[in-house]
Amino acid sequence: MNKYIPLFSLLLLSQAISAQSPELNCGNGRYRNDVFTNVTKTSDIIFGYNIITDYFAASTTNAILKMDFYEPTGDVATKRPLIILMFGGGFIQGTRADLEPICIALAKKGYATATIDYRLVVNNFFNLFTVFGSEALLTDEVVKAGSDLKAAIRFFKNNAATTNTFKIDTTKIILGGASSGSIAALHVAYTDDINENTKFTTAYTNNGGFEGNTDLQAPNQLKGAHNASGVFAFLNIAGGIADTLLIDANESPIYTSQGTADEVVPFNKGMIAYQGFSTPVSLFGGNLITLRANNIGLKNEFFPITNGLHESPAEPANILKIITDGSAFLEKVVCASTLPVILSSFVVNSANCAAVLQWKTATEQLNSHYDIETSTDGFRFNKIATVQSSNAANGADYKYNFSGYRQSVLFRLKMVDKDGRFTYSPVQRFSPACLPAVSVYPNPVRSLVNVSGIQTGMFVQVLGADGRLLFSQKVLSTTMQIPVSSFANGMLLVQIKDNNGKILSSTKVLKN
Repeated sequence: MNKYIPLFSLLLLSQAISAQSPELNCGNGRYRNDVFTNVTKTSDIIFGYNIITDYFAASTTNAILKMDFYEPTGDVATKRPLIILMFGGGFIQGTRADLEPICIALAKKGYATATIDYRLVVNNFFNLFTVFGSEALLTDEVVKAGSDLKAAIRFFKNNAATTNTFKIDTTKIILGGASSGSIAALHVAYTDDINENTKFTTAYTNNGGFEGNTDLQAPNQLKGAHNASGVFAFLNIAGGIADTLLIDANESPIYTSQGTADEVVPFNKGMIAYQGFSTPVSLFGGNLITLRANNIGLKNEFFPITNGLHESPAEPANILKIITDGSAFLEKVVCASTLPVILSSFVVNSANCAAVLQWKTATEQLNSHYDIETSTDGFRFNKIATVQSSNAANGADYKYNFSGYRQSVLFRLKMVDKDGRFTYSPVQRFSPACLPAVSVYPNPVRSLVNVSGIQTGMFVQVLGADGRLLFSQKVLSTTMQIPVSSFANGMLLVQIKDNNGKILSSTKVLKN
């Protein structure tokens, strides 16, 4: 990944969009087009302190972490979406200045932007050989970089809650980056706790827990007062993630670009490379990230660069397209969040074998309809009904029944506006009252999974993270033990089916 020295400065030669008046609202070109002519930069803002470790020499040095902040000159908006970007360079080299042209280009469209420092691997031969030859140390570096990013997020949240110097909408913090920077940021955006990906658990534990240990110095520490949760969207340039199952349906919409022949970060799945040699760390690349997003109904857009290598997104024509299409994608996400529908509640109750869906809105305006979608595995959602909107200014109550359910399923609402924009409700699980409650435990598991609440004649199956069937057996009693010690670590899916093959229950179990 050390080959990825961005050529983003060439982007500045490509901008020829005429400036428009800076409007504050969606629908006036802001967040998609250049509505500002000039950008104001604030440099060298300190957001955290930590230490850098030379693993071979067993020595440490102090690190002062800084950022550069960019905003549209003369902007009077007081709550703006913030995009935080992390540079590429293989965790070895690169600087926050590498991404300055992207920050400037996005700030001209009305975003507040920042590019940050993060700790790099000490760049000497013996230390590099030590780190890039060790899965534990390389994942530790990813977590360290993510810890630094989380400190930057907390810094902006604290500022918004106090002086509001940066005029940030903390509900719309967008992350992104290139190559190694994107790898670190992806794990911040899509990891929910230290046990969700067992390969990273030890690294989280060794680096201050889930929120990390990068912080300002006493008495100005921010850890505990703020957290880094709630990432709004993601801009992924040639990055990958340890497991696509980390990405859930209600998480950050994602724009991705990557070369299909990327020789450093796999386009599909494989080991990341360092100076042409494989490391012990495996990643899922842009193609499988997009497939996962499509399967679970997560809003996304993908720009695959045919036959492109790892550096291809930095080529002038490609980076201009990434900026143009990426900002248009983000505009849809930012402005979709301002849809004139506010959902007050959404619940799914059981009446014998019937699913009773009830939802209430606080306000509706120019709303078209609600699509009811269902899923048995949490990955693939299908529309099963449509309910027309009442378009009530003071909100409305809705109720919809589905009878005859004999399996556990997930429900969500797709709330569609008249102009085609949409957003999703939280996902709700439905378990028919006419069925026994199925329990799958322990979770996480190391050797044996226990299943109870099943009935003779049912089938129990275990699927791997890639969807491959690992275990299948007909139920002979009300309980069962499944040996999983031989299965690879990661997420498993335990499914209970009736004798007709219908899924009655589906449970994610973490194997470590």
